[in-house]
Amino acid sequence: MTDLSCLLAGLINLLGPMLLLIFWHKKTGARILPAPVALAVCLPVFFVAGAIRAGFDRSDHLSFYLQQALLYGIFEEGAKFLVLRYLLTSYDDRRDAVTYAIGHGSFEAIGSGLACINLIGTGRAASDIFAVNLIGFFEGAAFCIGVTILIFYGIQMNKSKIMLPLAVFLHFLGNLSGALFITPVSMAIRLFLTAGICYAAYRCWKSMQTDY
Repeated sequence: MTDLSCLLAGLINLLGPMLLLIFWHKKTGARILPAPVALAVCLPVFFVAGAIRAGFDRSDHLSFYLQQALLYGIFEEGAKFLVLRYLLTSYDDRRDAVTYAIGHGSFEAIGSGLACINLIGTGRAASDIFAVNLIGFFEGAAFCIGVTILIFYGIQMNKSKIMLPLAVFLHFLGNLSGALFITPVSMAIRLFLTAGICYAAYRCWKSMQTDY
């Protein structure tokens, strides 16, 4: 039964982003290109961030987690800003921000999916692996979409000096909660944080016009 849970958890993460992208495209007519661009951008971003993290001192756990959370907040949200602001200049519809977020989130989801698949047959998987990954996938997708909309709003409304640091800070908080607290506590914190981000993103979404 545990192996089946590992398989299902893996499939959620591996297939979830594609299914979410298809649903979003069919539902809204959003353009597809920002998603593969985001996925491609994530590879060098995570590689460089990982190389920098490898040089951090791990003897002080709190300091290490603080540095790691801030590092990935800066790199991930900074990369989103640079690509949406300077590369995908013709993709200026608010729906494109969601598409980009789905592609960005798929990078980590694929990694999580492969990790779950690799646990099959090892007997090392937690009994709640399916439930944790099911909740984690949807929460992670909502978190990434919400923060990306905030960045996109900053670009469109000329408020990036406020929205980009805010996005980095929110990403920092999300990463830090996952590192410092046990899973039930960190999930509760993340759900609360994501709910607030989604509300703010909804307000920003409503204030932006949409037109291809």
